[in-house]
Amino acid sequence: MTYRDILVEVDADPAAQDRCNQAARLAQAFGGHVTGVFLEPAFAMPSTAAGGAWIPPALLTAALEAHGAAVKRAEQQARAWLAAAAQTAQVGCDWLRLKQDLTRRFIDCARGADLVVVGPGRTSQRDFQVSPTELAFGCGGPVLVLPDAAEPASVGRRVLVAWNGGREAARALRDAWPLISGADRVAVAMVSPRLDRTDVSAMQQRFERRGCKVEVFVETSEQASVSDTLRGQVNGWNADLLVMGLYGRTRLAERILGGVSRDFMNDPPTALLVSH
Repeated sequence: MTYRDILVEVDADPAAQDRCNQAARLAQAFGGHVTGVFLEPAFAMPSTAAGGAWIPPALLTAALEAHGAAVKRAEQQARAWLAAAAQTAQVGCDWLRLKQDLTRRFIDCARGADLVVVGPGRTSQRDFQVSPTELAFGCGGPVLVLPDAAEPASVGRRVLVAWNGGREAARALRDAWPLISGADRVAVAMVSPRLDRTDVSAMQQRFERRGCKVEVFVETSEQASVSDTLRGQVNGWNADLLVMGLYGRTRLAERILGGVSRDFMNDPPTALLVSH
């Protein structure tokens, strides 16, 4: 498995420029291609229409024209960032603009990609039009969630894998092997009160069979917060990528998502590769 076809969500927010750069660098590393996806913002009715108030046609027309002009400027900026990133990395790029039924159409596009690069679920500035959580649950492949804060020059030099022995963790580990195999250092965080030394040995052997040395951090305390433990290990070990399974089910994933998954999708401590 490798990441030859990379999809990146792009808008006019400055953080999108970082996503373009990271996606292009990954495409370069894997001999791949990057496609930018621009999600057209929905038109918001003028505040004077609140409560069903009548809007003069001239006001509505002006609002529609202003919205169209703003969308055009945003798309031009986003497209310029992608083109510059692709040129620097010397990789091919394409562009998609999605207008309606954004969630379904974005998921459909993502199902044809090897890797999807997006921003976090919620930030202090705005909400994403398509939830990265819903995208990850629906696309059937790995999703790389990049924090809105400035990112390091590369992602995947120091990879930390969150492991609890579950199906979701196993799927995420398999989907992350292209990045893990090229990392400078790899560590596994095993956070579960049921772990024993046999689990640790088996995990070390699994990596060694792939020619990869791994450090293992173990936390078996029932009182330990998984979220706090993982954040502490990310920061203490200076990881630039955290690999973890996404827990939850059905289209109500946003409401019933596991606490750790919800916390990290909304506020990742570093680049986050998830899979379900």
